[in-house]
Amino acid sequence: MGEIKRIIAATDMSRLASFAEARAAMLAHELGAESLDLLHIVDNLSLEALRQLAQAPEDADHRLLESSRNQLTEIEKRLAERYGITITTTALNVGRTHTEILRYAKLLNAGLVVMGVHGGGFVRKLFVGSTVDKVLRTLACPVLVVKREPETPYQRVLVPVDFSEPSRLGMDIALTIAPRASITVLHAFEVPFEANFNFSDEQIQAYRAEQRAEKSDELKKFLSDFKSSAAPSPAVEFGPASTVIQEQIEVFEPDLIVIGKHGKSGWENMLLGSVTKQVMQYADCDVLVVGQGQQEEAPR
Repeated sequence: MGEIKRIIAATDMSRLASFAEARAAMLAHELGAESLDLLHIVDNLSLEALRQLAQAPEDADHRLLESSRNQLTEIEKRLAERYGITITTTALNVGRTHTEILRYAKLLNAGLVVMGVHGGGFVRKLFVGSTVDKVLRTLACPVLVVKREPETPYQRVLVPVDFSEPSRLGMDIALTIAPRASITVLHAFEVPFEANFNFSDEQIQAYRAEQRAEKSDELKKFLSDFKSSAAPSPAVEFGPASTVIQEQIEVFEPDLIVIGKHGKSGWENMLLGSVTKQVMQYADCDVLVVGQGQQEEAPR
């Protein structure tokens, strides 16, 4: 993947979004990024609703946009002073939030887009259709969803892999943004057609052990392609991927999970992989989602 030269922090200026602003600034400083760009979108549907309620629609527009500009200026000043970075662009756009983030990231050739769990709308049961969901499904570059207030660089990183191309890209970016972290690389496996076998428990355990050994060798080979100052810790566990990942989150307590948008089972570009979606919903730490580098069209 190489260096991350341009980072975009998309903010709705809520408290939760301030976590994303801070993490983006921290990463820009740590990585020596060429630029950090702040982006705030005024949703055009909400703006239209405000116009209908206001006695003087044009004045309401002006006051809302002016207030947003002032808040962005304050955020820019705070981040620059705290993290010693320069904010290259502070942009205020009007439109649909996910389509404007997609357009802006494509325009600037962003290496990373950082978002918060916008405005408390990130409810687990309502994830599908949310701004985060839409951005993850349509944006080609890596997207970091920040759920915690950052205090230090990432210390413990979990990277679930299935040896697909997104897994390789995810491993690469994990080493890029957290070079001094303790990284656990996790592969979950299941035994094909195990339920159809008329085997004894002893035979099934032997078969699982054989599969584990094969997957361990495959993971070792996978990791040999990456160079880092501290060797990542490999882990191979039996069970459905989403279950295994959730169990490892409880054991490892990561502050960052890096996962591919689609794994080998991904069959449709406009769908977020089922395992990735579940991780996004139940993980309480930051999650970085990596795609395959092909820009997709945003849904209207």
